[in-house]
Amino acid sequence: MFTRPDNWNKLTPLERRKIRLDAWQNAPVQFASPEAEANYKERIGRLRKIYDMEPHDRPIADAFMGANEYVGRRKGLTGVDFVYGHDKMLEPYVEFHREFQPDVAVGMLPYPGKSWDILDFQTYVWGGQKLPENLVIQAVEGEYMMASEYKEFAADPTAFWLKKYLPRAYSALAPMAMLPDFPRISESVDTIDLLLPFAMPPFQEMLQKMMEAAGELMKVLGAVGQTMGMIAAEGFPSMGFNIVKTPFDYLGDTLRGTKGILTDMYRRPDDLLAACEAYVPVLINAIVGASDRSGAPAAMYVLHKGADAFMSQAQFEKFYWPTWKQVMMGLYEEGITSYLFIEGSYNKRLENLAEMPEKSLVCHFDQTEMGPVKEILSDKFIIAGNVPASLMATGTTDEVRAYCDNLVELFEDAPAYILAHGCYFENTTDEKLRAFLDAVKK
Repeated sequence: MFTRPDNWNKLTPLERRKIRLDAWQNAPVQFASPEAEANYKERIGRLRKIYDMEPHDRPIADAFMGANEYVGRRKGLTGVDFVYGHDKMLEPYVEFHREFQPDVAVGMLPYPGKSWDILDFQTYVWGGQKLPENLVIQAVEGEYMMASEYKEFAADPTAFWLKKYLPRAYSALAPMAMLPDFPRISESVDTIDLLLPFAMPPFQEMLQKMMEAAGELMKVLGAVGQTMGMIAAEGFPSMGFNIVKTPFDYLGDTLRGTKGILTDMYRRPDDLLAACEAYVPVLINAIVGASDRSGAPAAMYVLHKGADAFMSQAQFEKFYWPTWKQVMMGLYEEGITSYLFIEGSYNKRLENLAEMPEKSLVCHFDQTEMGPVKEILSDKFIIAGNVPASLMATGTTDEVRAYCDNLVELFEDAPAYILAHGCYFENTTDEKLRAFLDAVKK
């Protein structure tokens, strides 16, 4: 939990950012040994200097955004284990950190398979459910908001999410459509409308399923928390994130689907723009609240449909960038760093990113050309990336080493660089991963 100081309203965005980072850096950890404590403080101190873009001894290599699944698979974990067997993860993940000594923790993603089963989650399939046991998850797009519902969404995104999207995305939550329009609950007699759904058997059954799903979730979070706590106790810090997307991506990934959002840019451009605008204050408030609760000083954007190959620059500047920038600026004002996981390439978008204030971004690139990144962005922002997942999976150890060496050399005089993978991969070798981790230590 992050607590604002009494003078918060008098602080600048960068002063607020410093306070959030201080709270993260100084969060209490019960260390396994004095040596682990010394190692933790050295590692988190180096990472903090990188986030502050201050002089430091060397870059860091962060394997979380690439190798987190491989850490389990190298010890025999299957897709089903990642979704249902979280109690199996402690030993493989702690052992990995002891053996490889990474700069920062490489954790796992807490996929709550049993909770998904109970709620009949529709927008993904997963190992042990509809996918083979060796696979983890796969998104399944659909239209969870019809094109004719744009105006309803824009009028009240939260109400639409509660009463339309969630019942469609989780079949067990269909009774949520019975909820009243909460803003009109004001007079004494309105208590009837407030409580009536809770008296209905389908709604009561739904609540029981939600409590059951929540109980299963707590088991997952307990197992993951124990694992990550032990990793921290061994001397390995992690950078806390809350996951978020841009207004356009929330609409395109989740509500309208790729086909729907593509056609909407041509058939319903005004409705689409109004929906993106309506999302801005909702997202800012939600992310700030999540950051305060978790103490995470950064919000990680998983960026999908703004890539060069998806839309033109003109479309990006009309539909994608303006509302995304508003959200990032809202977070910047609250001292929250936007960590951009830029999937695909952003070769045409670098000048747009450069519009953001200094130290407001971590720019983590997947397939973008890093030379122009160095020239245009490295003086203002923390840069991360872009070791290809394909190279980690199919390249030789020497090829991985050479690629990493070239990146470290390219950014050797940049204020802040993190060697990182372009995206996730399932398979590599220990030798290639060591070459990646050791590239920053020469």
